[in-house]
Amino acid sequence: MSAEETMEALREFAPEADNMTQYLTSNVETSQPLPFEVDDGFAEYTKANTYDKRRRVVKNSVEEVEYDEMKQQLSAHEEMIEKIKSDPELNSNYRFDAIYDDGKTRQICRVLAQRTMISQGRKVEIAACGEDRHIQVPESISEYQTTYVPPEKRIQIMKNVTFNKKDVIPVYSDIAGETVESISIPNSLLFDYTDANYFNQTAEHNLARAVKMSEEDKNTIKCNCCTSDPDKKVIRCYENRNCPCFIMNEKLQKFQKPMNGNLPAKFTSFEPIHFTSTDIHFYQHMGFACSELCGCEGKCTNNVLMIPNKRLFPVEMFRSNEKLGFGVRSSVLIPAGTPVIEFVGEIIGEQVHMENANWNNIEYSYQVTYGKDDVLKQVVDNTKFSKNYKGLLKDLYANISYYLDPTVCGNYARMASHSCAANMDLVRVFQKSLSPAHIHLVMVAVTDIFPGTPITIDYGNDYATRLKTKCQCGTFACTNGTESREMKNASHAELTRYHQELSQLERKKWYNNLKVHFL
Repeated sequence: MSAEETMEALREFAPEADNMTQYLTSNVETSQPLPFEVDDGFAEYTKANTYDKRRRVVKNSVEEVEYDEMKQQLSAHEEMIEKIKSDPELNSNYRFDAIYDDGKTRQICRVLAQRTMISQGRKVEIAACGEDRHIQVPESISEYQTTYVPPEKRIQIMKNVTFNKKDVIPVYSDIAGETVESISIPNSLLFDYTDANYFNQTAEHNLARAVKMSEEDKNTIKCNCCTSDPDKKVIRCYENRNCPCFIMNEKLQKFQKPMNGNLPAKFTSFEPIHFTSTDIHFYQHMGFACSELCGCEGKCTNNVLMIPNKRLFPVEMFRSNEKLGFGVRSSVLIPAGTPVIEFVGEIIGEQVHMENANWNNIEYSYQVTYGKDDVLKQVVDNTKFSKNYKGLLKDLYANISYYLDPTVCGNYARMASHSCAANMDLVRVFQKSLSPAHIHLVMVAVTDIFPGTPITIDYGNDYATRLKTKCQCGTFACTNGTESREMKNASHAELTRYHQELSQLERKKWYNNLKVHFL
């Protein structure tokens, strides 16, 4: 079943009065048909039209389970490796491994250190960083490894929050003292799971116009790249300088400002995205991907959404602290630079700008465009679209800020926790055209994320300011941590060295676990 068919199924199952799925009026832009096979309980859960009804449905499946963390991780690793080997696109093109190159690791940790300082309210350019190779690392750093080890007995709230047999994501509660009978199921867990963005065509009428106009040939960006070789599983669009999608991809990459002589980060299907510049990753780092409309059908080297669409990395949702809510973690290594998952939801723009708009979901939402976005207006202005379409896009980017709101419908990306030293960052990838509805917000691993480590993003300065007295991210750089005063005074070079040491400790533990099992 494709993502579009999945959304249609939700509409079919939902009764007319269902206030939880009323916004599923338009599936906007899917990157590829996603693998979907309906799991047990999908119809019953979807038909439940209030939080209380859904809570009762979920409680019927709650159970206590035995859990072996090491066994789970090793099994997940084997399954993932087999999945890569059996995939015709990944098998000979994608290289799965941690970062072992000292120079690359140091570059990654310099960016992480800068992100840490920004989270603390400080700013520094990487070019101004001092020497870090001989800095003494405090012994206490080893206590700040971020891997989470769950208890051997866990309460499984849901066997599969996606209701998709081909993308199984279990949900656990590890709160001490909680039982099957006393389990608390918050409203935040009772959302509709989807992998596609959507919007309300009535409320977002200008965006609906833009999507309709984008379907005209002169407003669609697609290629005719193909091959006559039947054994060629992946078309080399990224290497084809005549490919319209590659040309746009390259145009967007030119907005990056790499430091210290580094090359711009590439937005390809199989190479990692390594950030090299300053704190404005989101503004500078954009890409354009081939799609199913192209001659290559998106099975090419110019589709950075390929790996996210493969659902390669098995994850679980879990809760170990009632105040912090649910988080998400991977059972396998996620290599640095990997585009992992899209952050999806309802596209909200004009509704926010309407007078007396009733929209209170900003805590969960992520802003994807900004009013007076000069970069995107410049790109649109230099693209051969029709005059009316170009004018509409420029108006949208000049006057309206758009958000992705996953409150009603979303995926596990909405469960990524805040961290003062986040391991994920978000970038924008366009596909098919350049309207806000064609933006895919992709979460990229900034560093190697080792098995069991919670997936985190930085919610931003405003959020961090509100958390000054209660942030519990547990990182060495936490603004509310036991060593916060020392870390706030640490130099960029010192923070770089601390990040390196933590990465080395976690890499060594991961490698030793694999060595014991496989060698």
